[in-house]
Amino acid sequence: MIKGTSAASNYTGSSVLVDEQRRQRWQMSPTKQPFWANYWCGLDSRCTCRIPDSKGLESDAIFFFRNLAERVLAVHVEFKHPGERFGYGQPEAYPLRAACFAKTYQSRKTLNAHHDWTTVIFCGSETAADPRFKNFERVIFHSEAATVIDAYPRGY
Repeated sequence: MIKGTSAASNYTGSSVLVDEQRRQRWQMSPTKQPFWANYWCGLDSRCTCRIPDSKGLESDAIFFFRNLAERVLAVHVEFKHPGERFGYGQPEAYPLRAACFAKTYQSRKTLNAHHDWTTVIFCGSETAADPRFKNFERVIFHSEAATVIDAYPRGY
């Protein structure tokens, strides 16, 4: 997932923090979504990690990895169905929110502590020409994901 990103050299082969993330995420109670999904940055005054005049936004998923130097990486992931369009400020907000979360995780009860971040999008190849993809360090097409993830939905 981080191949080709600025994080690859320091985090390839790192441990995935599944249990730590689940404990952090489920402090109050388990969520309906899997443990990693839907990290919101709402419209309230506590959220300064968004594009001005945009709606409350979320990272569809965040995965945390720890390397041998004990540093933690947050991988902020967006998932777009084929033909699904970006909302206003959505792609631009991903790196902004990721950088902000790395600085403010202490005030976010469900967010793991982390040092570094990167952004990844899963999407259809028909949307590859959109210049806003530059806001994601890694673009993974559904067809590519389906070749390496056995349970990935087919037909994207």
